[in-house]
Formats: sequence, structure tokens, C-alpha cells
Amino acid sequence: MNLLYGEPNEFITQIPVAGKDIQLHRDVIAPLIQLEEALSAANLPIVIISAWRSFDYQCSLWNNKWLGHRPLLDRDSQPLTSAQLSDHEKFNALCHWSAIPGTSRHHWGTDFDIFLKAPIKNGYSVQLTPEEFAPQGVCAELEHWLNDHLEEFGFYRPYQNDRGGVAPEPWHISYFALADNCLQKLRATEAARKIMQSNLQGKQLIVEQLEHYFLNYVRNIELSPTARL
Repeated sequence: MNLLYGEPNEFITQIPVAGKDIQLHRDVIAPLIQLEEALSAANLPIVIISAWRSFDYQCSLWNNKWLGHRPLLDRDSQPLTSAQLSDHEKFNALCHWSAIPGTSRHHWGTDFDIFLKAPIKNGYSVQLTPEEFAPQGVCAELEHWLNDHLEEFGFYRPYQNDRGGVAPEPWHISYFALADNCLQKLRATEAARKIMQSNLQGKQLIVEQLEHYFLNYVRNIELSPTARL
């Protein structure tokens, strides 16, 4: 159960990938390295922007946006002023861009946010917006390659399109053999227990909305190659 909800566990290990130490599920090491090497061979070296995240780390991301310490955006990527919003409005805005702690796929060590290394090396400041992967974006070549080859390495993109839940995240890749299994085992009741024991902002409202959130955000994703069969 520790694996599912962001607690440190024996499955999570730390290794260097693409020149950066990251934490990930031990069974994803080989396929991720193979993917990284294939991208480098295609002259598209990448950086891992985000890998495994703990429950506490995800809490800090959520709380900082809730409290206005980090940018909070509407569905059109326009900035919102947290202090001017009701708790329900903040909750709805946050859910579009950030996973509730205890429900993030990054807790499993199977999911990664990736970006081209070249623009970063040249001073580009990563925003993680869909426009960066659009035809004129800085990661357009990476987008094209991922469309053609990503699934050959056991990965896919659960948030590639807008399904009315999580905002499109073309940079987010998932090792579906393990991630599908984790998703099947994830339970709103267990996530709610962890949330109520935490310092998460808006936690009472979150727990009240959690079953709806699971339906519309956690499980409202692109089908993995396995699920398509």
C-alpha cells in the first residue's frame, strides 16, 4: 500500500538518468534507460523534469497553489488570484493542473515529466504547457518522435488529450504495465484517510469530493495499450 499513496517504500530507488539523479520504481529502470538512449540516438536527448514524488512533496505543491504562493491558473491558462476565490473555486482550478496528494501517478515511480535538453541548455525556462509540444513549440520534434515510438518502450501518455479532467500533459509519460496495476488497486477511501491525517489545505472539501474526483480526474485518462486490447 505504501507504493500507491506516496510513502517511501522498498520499490523506489535512486539512479542517474539523462545526467540527473531521479527516484523511480526499480522495475522501470531498464525501460526508462532504453527510452532515454533511443531519444539520444535520435538526436533528441531529454531531461527528466519530475519522477517519483512523495505524498508530502505533492502536499507542498498543492498547498503553495492553494495559498497563492505559486501560480494558480484557470482552464485557459490565465492566472487566478487565490485570495479572491472560494474554496470550491480553488479546488476546481487546482484539480485541472495538480493531482490531489494520495492520487498522483507520480507516487508510483512509473510516471515521468520529460523535456528536450537542448532548449534548457540554451537558457530556455521550462513552463510545461501544451504549447511547448505544439507544431511551433520548442519540443515539437520530441512530440513527433513520441507519437511514433513511445509505446515501443512500454510507455504511453495518459494525459495526451483534453478529456474534461486533467489538463493535457504531452510531457507526462507512464510505464503502463506497472501503472495500470497501480491504478486498479488505488482506493479513494485510503487516499482520504491519508489526506485527513495531513496538513493539506482544503482537506475536508477534498475528501467530500474525492469519489467524484476519482471518476472525473484519476480514472478519466487515455486508455493504455494494454487496456485497448
